[in-house]
Amino acid sequence: MPAVRLSDVAQDAGVSLATASRVLNGSSRIPGKAVAEKVEASAAKLGYVPNAQAQALARSRSGLIGLVVHDIADPYFATIAREVQQQVFASQSQVLLTQTDREIDTEVRALRSLIAQQVDALVLVGSHRYGNESDAAISTLLEGFDRNGGKVVGMGQAVGVGRTIVPDNAAAAHELATALIVEGHRRFAVVQGIAGIPSAADRTSGFVTALTEAGIEPELNIEAGLTREGGYALAASIQDHLATTTASEDLPLCVFAPADVMALGALGELRRRGIDVPGTVSVAGFGGVPDGEDSHPTLTTIALPLHDMARQAVEWVLDRLVLDHEDTTDTAGATAASGTDDAPSRTARDAAATEVHVRGEVLLRESTALAARA
Repeated sequence: MPAVRLSDVAQDAGVSLATASRVLNGSSRIPGKAVAEKVEASAAKLGYVPNAQAQALARSRSGLIGLVVHDIADPYFATIAREVQQQVFASQSQVLLTQTDREIDTEVRALRSLIAQQVDALVLVGSHRYGNESDAAISTLLEGFDRNGGKVVGMGQAVGVGRTIVPDNAAAAHELATALIVEGHRRFAVVQGIAGIPSAADRTSGFVTALTEAGIEPELNIEAGLTREGGYALAASIQDHLATTTASEDLPLCVFAPADVMALGALGELRRRGIDVPGTVSVAGFGGVPDGEDSHPTLTTIALPLHDMARQAVEWVLDRLVLDHEDTTDTAGATAASGTDDAPSRTARDAAATEVHVRGEVLLRESTALAARA
C-alpha cells in the first residue's frame, strides 16, 4: 500500500498543498480554526504521518533535544533522564539520549552525531574537565553549536557556553560530614583519587574539610571508580582494612562515597561479605537517588533536587525558568542587593540568569544510625 502523501490530504480536505503543510507541519502561519480542523480530520482519516524534515523546515527547528549522560545505569543519571524525557515529550519534542561512560572520545562522537541530526538543544549531565587540552574538542563543538543558534545546558558544571545548573557539592558534603560528627561518628573513610570528575573531588574535599575543622583525620583514604563496581571495590578495601586494624573506639567506620551509585554498591557488597551495616561499617553517599530510600538499610545521603534540576534544564531549553535560585549575573545581583528602588524584578533577574546553584538536603538514614548498634 503506497504511503499517504501530503497532497492526498490537501485534496481530501479541499485545500491547497501550502495550506495543508502549514497545518500539519507546525508552521506559525496557520489558517483559520475551521480550515485547520478540516485538514487534521482528513489527515486522521487517511492515516497521514507528517514528515519530520518538513516540520523542521516549517518551524525552523527540529523538535529534537540531545541529552548526554555519563552512565544510564547509574540511578542519578537515569532519574534525570526520565524527568527530562517526560518534560520534553509534554512539549511535543523528542529526546535523543546517549551515554559516554565518561570517555572524552565517546562524548565527542556523540556530540557530533547529535549536532549532525540538527538537534535544537544539548543537555549535558555530569562533570569533567571541560576546557582542558584533553577535551578541547568538546568545547569547540559546543561553542560552534552555540554560535549557530543551538542551546546548551550543562548540569554538573559550566561547559563554557549556554546555561548551567551546578550543585554546591563542597558545601553540601561539608554539611553531611558535620551532621555525622554531631550524630557521634568519629571514624571515617573517604574515597579520593577519582581523576577527571571535579564534582567528586569537590564532594570529598568538602567532607574532609569538615572533618579537619572538627580535629578528625580520615582513618582510610581509598581510590575507587565512581560506579556500582567501584562500590564493590570500596567494600573489599574496607574489609581488608578492618582485618588489619584494631579500632581505638567502639564505633563503626563511617565511609563516605561521593556518589549514591557507589555507596549502594558498597552497601550491598559489605552485606554479601558478612559485614554489618551500620554496626561495623556505616555508609553515606551523595545524590539522593530513589534507590537509596528503598535499599536495606536505607542510605544516608545528600538529596539533590534531581527532578527540579531536570525540569529547570528543559525550561531553559524552552525559554522558561522554574527553580528558586540565585543567579550569577553580577549586575542584577548587585543592584538587587543594594536595596535601591530601581532593583530589577525577580522575573528580570531570572531571565538573565546563566547559572543556577542548588543545595541538597542532608538525609540521615539507617545506614549511618549509631542507635542501631544497641
